[in-house]
Amino acid sequence: EDSEVANRTAIFFSSDHGDFGGDYHLVEKWPGAADDVLTRVPLYARVPGGARGVVSRAPVSLFDIPHTMCLLAGINVTTSGDFQRSGESRYGVNFAKSLVPVLMDGKEGDLSRYVYSEGGFGHAAEVFPMGSDHVPDDPKNMYYPRAMEEMAEGGNGSPKWIMRRNLTHKLVYRPGGQSELYELEHDPKELNNIFDSPEHAVLQSSMIQGLLEWLVRTSDVTPMHQDPRGVPPYPHEASSCAASGVDGPH
Repeated sequence: EDSEVANRTAIFFSSDHGDFGGDYHLVEKWPGAADDVLTRVPLYARVPGGARGVVSRAPVSLFDIPHTMCLLAGINVTTSGDFQRSGESRYGVNFAKSLVPVLMDGKEGDLSRYVYSEGGFGHAAEVFPMGSDHVPDDPKNMYYPRAMEEMAEGGNGSPKWIMRRNLTHKLVYRPGGQSELYELEHDPKELNNIFDSPEHAVLQSSMIQGLLEWLVRTSDVTPMHQDPRGVPPYPHEASSCAASGVDGPH
């Protein structure tokens, strides 16, 4: 307001993750966890000329934010991974959703939408040298115990996971650890894990199938633009790093 740009500036406030504040007797964050405490972060937005006091219940993803920012700035990045049918591929492919109808018109978003999140580690090299936060090899460091936990079992102390969630159900799939499945309407605090429960086999199968479909649709997207510099001439001299004979950073 002091700089007189408030009437043409959109402001978004969110976070990359939450933190345990005593929840489940835990503190801080944990790369191997997908609890709502960590993955369901706040999102506030103020857009000039937009709707006021709107609270949306629809699930959203963090990548919706830069997507929406571009649209508000007049940059049409709308493809939603559907460029084959829409023909809109000028800025490449993305899988975000526009929040403009919610922000500008106060319309509710897609209440049936599934959103996704990923975390954890798959092997020891991913937590090198001493944990995800590069904790020094110092037993007196406050993060040392967590780093040791993450390094356990060949780096599988915080096993890799992918989450699929909507308003009613949540799947946390861990190929190298304990998977989770929750009925959020009856179990909002995620205390009763029904993964591998015979009574919920159909639900579990449906959630995993949906996760597989999402992975196939969003993986290995081909770039939509050619580099104007073309292909490098061949043969060409190797970089100094490649020619040094050193395996990697030490």
